[in-house]
Amino acid sequence: MSTKFFNNTPDNSLFEKFKGIAHNMLDFHTFQAVVGYFRSSGYFKLREEFEQVKKIQILVGINIDNIFRKQSKLFFGQIDEQAVVDAYSHDFVEEVKNAGYDEQTERGILQFCQDIIDKKLEMRIHRSKNLHAKFYLLLPENHNPNSDGWVIMGSSNLSDSGMGIMPSNRYELNVAMKDYDDVEYCKQEFEQLWEQAVPLNLQDIEQMKAKTHLAQLPTPYELYMKVLIDTFGSQVEDDFAMEMPEGVKDIRYQHDAVIQGYQMLMQHNGFFLADVVGLGKTIVATMIAKRFVEANGRYTNILVVYPPALEKNWTDTFKLFGIKRYAQFVSNGSLNKILEGEGNFREKGEYDLVIVDEAHNFRGATAGRYDDLQLICKTPRMNEGLVKGRHKKVMLLSATPLNNRPTDLLNLLLLFQNARYSTIEGIPNLPVTFSPWIEDYDKLMRERKLDKKNERNAEFAKRTDDLYEKIRTQVIDKVTVRRTRNNIKNVPAYKKDLDDQHIVFPDILPPNELMYELNGGLNDLFYSTMAILTDTPHPEDNPTGKGLHYARYRAVEFLQGEARKKYPTALHISTMLTGIYRVHMVKRLESSFYAFRRSLHTFLRITEDMIKMFDQNKVIIAPDINVKDKQAKGWELDRIIEYALEKGLKEEDTVFKKEDFSEQFLEMLKEDAKNLKELCRKWDEVSEDPKLELFIDKLKHEFFDKEINPTGKLVIFSESVDTVNYLTEQLQNRLHRHDILDVCASNRTNRQDILRKCFDANYAEQSDEFNIVITSDVLAEGINLHRANVIINYDSPWNATRLMQRIGRVNRIGSVADKIYNYMFYPSMQGNQEIHLYSNALIKLQGFHSAFGEDAQIYSREEIVKEFQMFNPDIQDAVDRNLKFLEEARELYRTHRKLYNSIKALPMKSRTVREIGKHPHTTIVYLSSPQKVEYYWVKTDGKVLSIPFLDAMDIMKAEMEEKPGDFAKVMDFHYDQVKLALESYQKVVRKVVDAESMENRKKDKSTNAVLSILRTMNRALNAVDAETAVAQIKKLEQIVELGVFTGLNSSINSFNRQVKKQKPSSEELIAQIIDKIDELFDRYNIPLDTDEERNGEILEPQIVVSESFI
Repeated sequence: MSTKFFNNTPDNSLFEKFKGIAHNMLDFHTFQAVVGYFRSSGYFKLREEFEQVKKIQILVGINIDNIFRKQSKLFFGQIDEQAVVDAYSHDFVEEVKNAGYDEQTERGILQFCQDIIDKKLEMRIHRSKNLHAKFYLLLPENHNPNSDGWVIMGSSNLSDSGMGIMPSNRYELNVAMKDYDDVEYCKQEFEQLWEQAVPLNLQDIEQMKAKTHLAQLPTPYELYMKVLIDTFGSQVEDDFAMEMPEGVKDIRYQHDAVIQGYQMLMQHNGFFLADVVGLGKTIVATMIAKRFVEANGRYTNILVVYPPALEKNWTDTFKLFGIKRYAQFVSNGSLNKILEGEGNFREKGEYDLVIVDEAHNFRGATAGRYDDLQLICKTPRMNEGLVKGRHKKVMLLSATPLNNRPTDLLNLLLLFQNARYSTIEGIPNLPVTFSPWIEDYDKLMRERKLDKKNERNAEFAKRTDDLYEKIRTQVIDKVTVRRTRNNIKNVPAYKKDLDDQHIVFPDILPPNELMYELNGGLNDLFYSTMAILTDTPHPEDNPTGKGLHYARYRAVEFLQGEARKKYPTALHISTMLTGIYRVHMVKRLESSFYAFRRSLHTFLRITEDMIKMFDQNKVIIAPDINVKDKQAKGWELDRIIEYALEKGLKEEDTVFKKEDFSEQFLEMLKEDAKNLKELCRKWDEVSEDPKLELFIDKLKHEFFDKEINPTGKLVIFSESVDTVNYLTEQLQNRLHRHDILDVCASNRTNRQDILRKCFDANYAEQSDEFNIVITSDVLAEGINLHRANVIINYDSPWNATRLMQRIGRVNRIGSVADKIYNYMFYPSMQGNQEIHLYSNALIKLQGFHSAFGEDAQIYSREEIVKEFQMFNPDIQDAVDRNLKFLEEARELYRTHRKLYNSIKALPMKSRTVREIGKHPHTTIVYLSSPQKVEYYWVKTDGKVLSIPFLDAMDIMKAEMEEKPGDFAKVMDFHYDQVKLALESYQKVVRKVVDAESMENRKKDKSTNAVLSILRTMNRALNAVDAETAVAQIKKLEQIVELGVFTGLNSSINSFNRQVKKQKPSSEELIAQIIDKIDELFDRYNIPLDTDEERNGEILEPQIVVSESFI
């Protein structure tokens, strides 16, 4: 069938039509085009076919809406001609930036420019908003009724896809006509439009080309600086200045932390401020908060979440910086007041910025206060200020954010990131990313537990180091500001600033080991006691065990019949409580013999009290009312039962009979009582205390040596309040010292002022009334004790990072001594075999060192101390090269502003050539997209290496005097190597996108299980037309899908377990589902942004720069 119509199918495209006419038309003299869209890169192939055409005229329409808006002109004739040219120039530069990177495409673009310069091609820009026509005239020199001539009209623009040169999913339809009247009519129309249009002249073309990479070859130095400027972004030019309050030093490293932290806050909606203890995190956070207030406007609302001991510190600092009126302050145990509308707190959605001090206290996602905090942090802002976006900004302050496990870090990240679709580059799905790390850590800890003799400590430390290296490079670096003192001292600008202000950072010496010996009968008693405490009988794991059953904590395990059904997780609860109390007893023995004796007698009393319950046939199980405490106060059982009923507990769920328990339970209680009585008798006879004797000896002869302790101040930590009281009494009685201050939770507030006078070097009013402070870990956070430089760890804390926080009390800005002495009483070998306290602390501290970096060894000389400088993408040991690169860019900005601006303005795809005798026939390529940034080094053999930023900078670093080489000498390999880099990038990003795909989501089993439960509920409710609940479930599914609230998933799983256990009727089940969904919807429903879903599309990377070596 013969037809004048054609589409862009193969062999029937617009390009093929042009080609056919050009080859067969006898006198093809003129080509004229009216198009709405023109690609100069597509001109090249057309130009090859039109080589003999004498006159080419192209008329392009542009989108001039922006011109109308900018100039506020309503009529066509008033639009400035230069604005039209500028609009086309912008489109041309964008086209070059987005065009394919190959020699043929670039030759086509350059040919287009040259043809205009040579006047072979004329081009004009039409100013009408209504120019939507597309037609092409192919004419002889003298077009008349007897000559040849064509007009082609239709949908196709003059571009690769429009002409059918490249595949396109767009359907194009065109018609070719050669009747004279049709052609002549279009010819006249063209001439009329041509006269109305704005011509492009030689100067316009030169200026357009100059804005692209095709017209310039930067020097190697300029390209090197371009990468630095692009990488560090606003940090280079940020001239953020803040007038510091009187008495507050303007310290440069803190100033730079404000700049970087604020940048992360804007990019990721949150970050970790994790400088080591004593560098002034409160000041830095307050400065960032003030900067946010200035940016967001006067209606900004800030919430500060603090540990109780630090309230005054925060309120005073905010007042000092003049932003207290924008903030509300809440202790970390009172977050429920905000959610329940108690006090004068604002609605959770009214806050714009949330600051969480000692954020590691929220590492456990199962705790209720974590759920409360996550609700506050993740509920969108009700009123956007000048800083746009619905997401709150969250600052997490902690010198020890990685408290124990990788899970801890994940939980903290989820306070400002969603589990799926996170903003962290290369980490779209946080649970899937963390899952193998969590598995590796759990495996490591299991193996460590089996290493009874601690023979593999070095191996465990190395494996921990390797694991956290991955976590650090892939996640932590991107959302953390952290410096150690050594980092700061290694940056010349910072060191000079500190020297000028006479600020000294003391050196932390390696831990001093204090080992005490147990002699004779005491050694035997220690061994036998440890055996009784740890050799717990178990029918499967330890059938021959001779130790304590810890039966008092296992009552629910031995319930039977109907009573047992009330506790479906009884075995798990009993196992957990037994383990906790066993470790507690061993640690009390390690802390002090005095503390251990008190714990023995307490354990005996509560065990005998439960035996008395059996004697009265009234066994009370009610964890919520603390039965043990009531019995200790002398309450009768009937009074305790009455009290429980008043609290709303049901008698049948609280009070049990002897027959509700298996017979062996009472026998186990009696065996425990017998063993505990014997232990109490033996330990009550012990009068010696070698640990105390060693301690007192060191007090007399070492701890107050002026060479070690010039100020005569001493800080002593113990986990046990009993030990604190014991040491205080012993030192007062035996050394006759009355300058000892004991501090614990009960007296902390009352002793705060005198503590600061005697131990805080920054406090205006100084006193020497007290020179020794003996404290529990209540003073391990946020308190200045830096008039002292000697710290004694009388026992090892349960949480190993407490050790780091303890050191931080004396290692602070303004410390009075140049050395910090850290003394450790190590657990004895006997005790450590049971609870692995030494190796447990070592492995956890090693994990922290590897992930975040630290100044010094805290616990053991076996720790591998690393110094990471967390300023942007990659960090190196010892000297902060990253900061040096930033400083280099800043120096250029300060001293050569004109050169800096010209380098910053270098276009995408900028490239240069180097001839330095190194790396011949290789190319460095820097690629970027919203999904990922990569630096590639393409070798001669075609091997593509992904290299870190710092390594790329080492290769690209150049001096200002170096000239670029000849680009023609690298053209034979340059384009091919850049193409290989692009292909490698696509493979990497494909993996990132696949992490968001349904296939990869299957790995997120916990989320998928919750979604499955919701969909089952949905089907049940659809069957009974419960429209409101169905709509609520649909919204909750979206929130679960995004991974917004951890507590929502937990609540749904818990409800599902409860339903399976109770097995209600269909009617009861529907009612329970509706009630539960309504409850969850009320707590967790939030508005979602439309951009919180991604479509899994791979975004094409931009070639930022490339550099080839001759």
